[in-house]
Amino acid sequence: MIAIINTGEYDEDGRSRYRVQINDKLITEYYHHRIDGLAACLALAACAVDRADFEKIDRICKLAEEKKNGV
Repeated sequence: MIAIINTGEYDEDGRSRYRVQINDKLITEYYHHRIDGLAACLALAACAVDRADFEKIDRICKLAEEKKNGV
């Protein structure tokens, strides 16, 4: 199950903290102003997941390059 969960925490700008999870696995977290509405919340969740995917791919590429170079 994919879940977007409001943690009940806020940042200094008053934005709510959200977690994106698949089952019990945390995928990413992001912040959102609730007054911006559901569509903005879902769009931010999608962007946060994409960003997390790119960071994961980048880490894998760096590890592969290090292994190739014998680091």
